[in-house]
Amino acid sequence: MSSRSADQSLFSVDGDVPMKPLSYGQKFTLKTLAGPGGELCLWSDRATFTKCAAKSRLPVVQLQEDSGWNVVWQILCKNPLLRMEMEGKPVVVGEPILLNHCKTNENLACMSQHQHRTPYGKEMEVCCKTFLDSHKAEMEQNIWTIVLGEKQ
Repeated sequence: MSSRSADQSLFSVDGDVPMKPLSYGQKFTLKTLAGPGGELCLWSDRATFTKCAAKSRLPVVQLQEDSGWNVVWQILCKNPLLRMEMEGKPVVVGEPILLNHCKTNENLACMSQHQHRTPYGKEMEVCCKTFLDSHKAEMEQNIWTIVLGEKQ
């Protein structure tokens, strides 16, 4: 699988200062940088017969020029026992997190079983669905990490 970078920025939707660290539970939008075809927001909505992910048929996630509630996300702590405790504390870079869609209350998921070829190599389908194990904890498909540059 190849790594592909899309220059993106996090923007708070509650009017906080842009330089303030993002905290757990804080509402934000994920946008591409300004430029040709820029300022697109990470968007999702409930799945319908005509609007769903191509292979998994789950709620689609895509970039759109939308500014409604469909583009608002929040970061949740991976550990469900610490979620309430971590609310309002700054997100630590490199820690496992959950990206939760505020409108549907579903987590962003990477579907490794649904791959397709693109000019950038093999890519996995991304959708908006919370996958839980037998202990009602989120599975690996829903776990993400924020990275702020390349390790050397």
